[in-house]
Amino acid sequence: MVTGASSGIGREVCIDLAEAGFRIVAAARRTDRLRSLCDEINGFGSESGSNKARAVPVELDAEECARHSLWYFSQNFCCGGVHAALDWPEEEWNSNIRTNLTGLWLVSKHVCRRMRDAKVEGSVINISSVTGLERAQGPGAIAYSASKTGVTAVTRVTVQTSP
Repeated sequence: MVTGASSGIGREVCIDLAEAGFRIVAAARRTDRLRSLCDEINGFGSESGSNKARAVPVELDAEECARHSLWYFSQNFCCGGVHAALDWPEEEWNSNIRTNLTGLWLVSKHVCRRMRDAKVEGSVINISSVTGLERAQGPGAIAYSASKTGVTAVTRVTVQTSP
């Protein structure tokens, strides 16, 4: 399963995994781009009409997204904007945090529980940003920077507290 699969890093991760023989559950907000990606992936190889990729709209709840069999899970949640720190609209702040941090945490929680309960030794990869590190911050991108710093913290704490 790859979140943020409709563009950028998430899209490329899907293509690379499909070329390596994995079946893909691609999740994102932009379902038109997901369908295009899945059509492209399903056209790979010699198998006519193969079903290597499936699109899942990210609007599904996190528990629903986690219902698929998983051995590898990559999260690439991302939205952001640029404003002076004192001029950020509250709704845009909330949207950034909800998408980049809360969404990642909710899906991780359900995916990791499912992997644990199924006794699957899989991999979870949370892709953040250099702005998620203490040494780099994006000028004007206060909500994005805060959310990506949060992704780093969520990832570290999850690793420390998970079996």
